[in-house]
Amino acid sequence: MPEPTFGVVLVNWNGAPDTIAALESLHAAANTAEHVVVVDNGSAAESIDALRAWANANARGWVEATLGQPSATAAPWLTLITAGRNLGFSGANNVGLTYLAATRDTHFLLLNNDAMVAPDYFVELRAMLAREPDAALVGSLILRHPERDRVWFAGGYEVPHRALVLHRLTLADAQHPHATEFVTGCAMLISRELYDAQGGLADVYNPIYWEDTDYSFRARSAGWKVMMAPRARVYHRVGASGGGEALTPRTAFLQNRNRGFYVRRNYRGRDRLVALAYLVATKPARALVEALRGRPKLGMATFRGFARGVFGPLG
Repeated sequence: MPEPTFGVVLVNWNGAPDTIAALESLHAAANTAEHVVVVDNGSAAESIDALRAWANANARGWVEATLGQPSATAAPWLTLITAGRNLGFSGANNVGLTYLAATRDTHFLLLNNDAMVAPDYFVELRAMLAREPDAALVGSLILRHPERDRVWFAGGYEVPHRALVLHRLTLADAQHPHATEFVTGCAMLISRELYDAQGGLADVYNPIYWEDTDYSFRARSAGWKVMMAPRARVYHRVGASGGGEALTPRTAFLQNRNRGFYVRRNYRGRDRLVALAYLVATKPARALVEALRGRPKLGMATFRGFARGVFGPLG
């Protein structure tokens, strides 16, 4: 197997301070990624200007491209692609993946712009891949920032009959690579072989939520090895890119809509019937509970998202 090389995709949407912190962590990491692509999702001018200023002062060579015109010919360390509009999480990451696919990198890392890699992150990824060269989709240990001692993601598992995917908060093995059912899009490493076979993230979930669950499910179901690299650490400012951790009507709508989409896209047979029945039995009741608690907007968003996801057209 060739020595692994890495390309990274970051998505920026009016979050230049977070994106710059992520870039600085990548810039400082030992044996860092060969290429980094920042896809700007239609940010205000000052956010893009801040990224340009950082690149001018720090990057090991960089270029700027517009949507539809990126070229990986003699790709520098950093490429800033300005989309000019908000493509959502999947759309923007897919632009970056398409660009990286034209390089010779063997693995592509989707990294949240509000996340930072540990100094030895790529060293640990290479060590993990040396042990498990056929690992196709790889997750990292993700710790909350700034505490850095509270686990946010240590692998994940699926509860099919409830159409639910949950984070583990303790590692099955803190030292050695091990299997997981789910890899979060906060730090998702995709092998070139998996990308060539499966493509990018599904756009049906636009603008955000459940696209990483879908990608993990499709990879696992097709027989690809989905694993955790427990010694590769990422620090995540949870909620920074999405406006906080509090449940808002918009978040409730998207989470419930995309949960229904996920079941309809991926489940078959009894799992599909039971999962849809569970959503029908529980989500209207949850919407009513929210309304009775004095949160009618949250209740209505929950019901609308459920109805759209279970009964509406996909996408």
